[in-house]
Amino acid sequence: MKNNISIAINKFRNGGGTERYILDLVNGFYCMGISPRVYAMMIDKNISEYKKINPFRVNLSLIPKPFKTLLFSHFIQRKKRENEIILSMAYTKADVLFCGGQHIGYLNSTNTSPTLSDRIKIITEKKALDGSKIIIAHSNLMKKELIKFYHIPESKIEVIYPPLDIKKFNIVNVDRRAELRKKFGFNDNEVIYLFPSTGHKRKGFDLLAKYFKHSDLPIKLVVAGTPVKEERNIISLGFRKDMPELYQATDFTIMASSYEPFGLVGLESIFSGTPIVFSENMACSEVLKGNFGYLFDRNNSKSLDDTINFSFKNKFRIDNPNSLLKYNPTLEEHIDRLIKIIDYIK
Repeated sequence: MKNNISIAINKFRNGGGTERYILDLVNGFYCMGISPRVYAMMIDKNISEYKKINPFRVNLSLIPKPFKTLLFSHFIQRKKRENEIILSMAYTKADVLFCGGQHIGYLNSTNTSPTLSDRIKIITEKKALDGSKIIIAHSNLMKKELIKFYHIPESKIEVIYPPLDIKKFNIVNVDRRAELRKKFGFNDNEVIYLFPSTGHKRKGFDLLAKYFKHSDLPIKLVVAGTPVKEERNIISLGFRKDMPELYQATDFTIMASSYEPFGLVGLESIFSGTPIVFSENMACSEVLKGNFGYLFDRNNSKSLDDTINFSFKNKFRIDNPNSLLKYNPTLEEHIDRLIKIIDYIK
């Protein structure tokens, strides 16, 4: 089995949640003595995980975007070895297909009519979902949407929540936190709401920016990720490599996504000791319990106003994040469950 595990992803690099998840899998498999073959259309040779894989780059730079995935899938099947188990995050033909999001669910949540490009993408997704042996859904929300929108048999879908690097995201003491706030320029009399995002529209930036710009409270919306224009009560820090420290320094992490199949940033924040202020439709709320922060209705301006005002008056720190989670988020546990599935379908 060790020599027959392969992973398919569009881009093997540091990036958003999808890319980070695959790098976590590579690290997890490597700790078990497994160096997976990785099929990707782009491979970054400068990241540490590159030394832990057998890379197979597929050059499709001249192919129109709507058709890249179909040709990518075709290439993988041509190169597939006997008894090879393919795990895919790219909606290619695979034995195990990871589903951290899908297009019909997104369009439905945003009340958007599909374009021709959308329809091609949906056909590609449907073909990959039907052709897989097992689908790993990263939330119950995703499982329900796969059944409803893509008519996938419930028995074919396994819900396994994504892993979290609990060594990277951790709690610091009061003195260290004060140092970090000084490092980032946060004033003691300000309540800092962190907005970590590279896809601002879906994550609800416009909604939050409008609120913060007009608020008379001593609050700041700190954006980490894609740069934004700095305005009243809005600070842009750009892309950061010190996200654990940023979580530790802020008072809350805030998100108002229109569609969020999971939302790992919520767990990253909580395990850094920082409570969350999230829209209630974000799927990570499935796994949370106890006093993890505050939820609001993103479609109700009064709900947002009430929640921010309440959080402003009721700041607190989290000291036992494990007690707030309904599952074991360690990478070791996640890899163990994947190995059992791979052994089952062999």
